[in-house]
Amino acid sequence: MDNLAPTLTILGTAQDGGVPQAGCGCSNCIAAFENSQRARFPVSLGISDNEGGMHLIEATRALPEQLKIWANACGLDSPVRPDSVLLTHAHLGHIEGIGQFGKEAMGCQNLTLVASDSVISILQKRNLMRPFVRADYNSKEKPNLEQGGVRFDFIPVPHRDDTSDTHAILISGEKKRVLFLPDHDDWEQTLESVGYSNPNDWFQALGATHVLLDATFWNGDELSGRDMTEVPHPTVEDTLARVQNGALGGPEIILIHLNHTNPLNNPDSPQSRVIEVAGHSIGRRGWRIDL
Repeated sequence: MDNLAPTLTILGTAQDGGVPQAGCGCSNCIAAFENSQRARFPVSLGISDNEGGMHLIEATRALPEQLKIWANACGLDSPVRPDSVLLTHAHLGHIEGIGQFGKEAMGCQNLTLVASDSVISILQKRNLMRPFVRADYNSKEKPNLEQGGVRFDFIPVPHRDDTSDTHAILISGEKKRVLFLPDHDDWEQTLESVGYSNPNDWFQALGATHVLLDATFWNGDELSGRDMTEVPHPTVEDTLARVQNGALGGPEIILIHLNHTNPLNNPDSPQSRVIEVAGHSIGRRGWRIDL
């Protein structure tokens, strides 16, 4: 790489199923089929460190495309082959591409994996750990990794722990700190778990300059005919009521993990305009943050 300054690249911004989603004919999915600029890959990040190390957060079904997007952003001719993979939890969309590191595809060996005990247990049961070695950290500590001027600290958050536990990840470079929080159940439980009464105080305590934030649903009316408690996430409406207006300071808020039903998928929707007026952003793949 020509530039070894640590950099974060957004590789995907959708909820686990992506946009368009299989079997769906909603207006957002139709628009994404017809216009590739409206398509969204499942949420994922790529981080390059100052020693040339490459660290992938989440392994989605769009892994081939995302490794190429990452390479293009870093000025590389060939798709990235990461040095480590970090997983926030074991829900399908976040680990769906993990098998592609095995002998059937990339043929990786001794690839560093950073994840909680419960996530690793799921991968072991599914015989998906062969390409990986577990990161060397004290098993009594939360997962973490520090390499090439970048540190990754896992923060437990409550989120439908039917498969595994769930973590946010604080990504710290010399200049920037990015909180990656793609999934949590609701603000009340999350704030109680981290010991703060509002997200602004929590973000400030972390020293976050950017927050990549769960924006799965705009509001509770979005899933017609389905119980929202089956797929708990704080709504964007609730989040907007809690986080500081971007024009008033605080970290830059970038909304990610959009469900295919979310009106924020349409850049011309009134809801997208609300986000713009509030001084926040709706994430897009290929965006970069210099760490």
